[in-house]
Formats: sequence, structure tokens, C-alpha cells
Amino acid sequence: MSKPKKGKRFNYPLETVLKVRNIQERQEHDKFIASEKKVKEEKQKEDQVKQEQTQAYDELSGLMTQETLPDTSLINMRTHHLTVLKDKVDDQIKKREDAEEKRDEQRESLSQAIKKRKIIDKDKDKTRKQWKKIMDKEEGKFLDELGSIQHANKMPNQKS
Repeated sequence: MSKPKKGKRFNYPLETVLKVRNIQERQEHDKFIASEKKVKEEKQKEDQVKQEQTQAYDELSGLMTQETLPDTSLINMRTHHLTVLKDKVDDQIKKREDAEEKRDEQRESLSQAIKKRKIIDKDKDKTRKQWKKIMDKEEGKFLDELGSIQHANKMPNQKS
């Protein structure tokens, strides 16, 4: 993707892109954590509503098993309350499922952001290796020149 340039220090030309990708990844990670928290809250609400529903069923069955039957209006009130609780449970299950769907979507976008950042990281590593090779060649050329200059300087001294 990017080509290394000669220099004393390694300067990655796509450093700003890498910074942007890191920021995007961090933002996606924060969103994912928030969606995880939302799923947990919805699950707790669901458990709470289910527990309330169970208690209402237990109360109604307790009323029905008494030796003297209570009046029908009380039983009708309790059964209506149970249907309302059943609707609440169904709504809460739907909310939890929606939250889980959003969490899964967020997980996917987080993994995409991670992949994009890793691509730039790999390119940076490859560019650094290429720069190192170029700098090693330049150093070798410099040392060869020094050696040839010293050799050339010794040659006239030996003739005289």
C-alpha cells in the first residue's frame, strides 16, 4: 500500500489513517459494551416479570385450593391480571430479543473495525521492514565507499 522513504527515522505515511481506525475501533467497542449492558438489563427485567407472573399463578392456585371458594369476581380479577402479566412477559421477551439482535449487529461492526485496523497495522509492519532493508542497503553502500576510500588512500602510500 505505502512505500517507505529514506530517512533517519521511520515515518509511516498512513499514520493518520491508522489513528482514525484505532478511534473507530474504540468507538465500536464502546457501543458493543453498551449493547451488552442493554441485553443484561433486559434479561433482568424479563426475569423479574417472570418471577412476578409465577407469584401471581401461585396466589391464584392458592385461592382455588382453599376450602371455601372466593367469589368469582376475585378469581376473574386474578386471571385478568395473569393475562396482563403474560403480555408483559411476551413484550419483555421481544425487547430482549431485539437487544440481542442489536448486540450481534454491533459485534459484527466491531469485528469489521478490528479487521480494518489490522490491515493498516500489517501494512505498517511491512513498510517498516521495507524501510529497514533500504536503510541496511544504504548503510552497506556507505561502508563500501568508506572501505574503498581507505583502500585508495593506502595505495599511494605503499608505492612511495
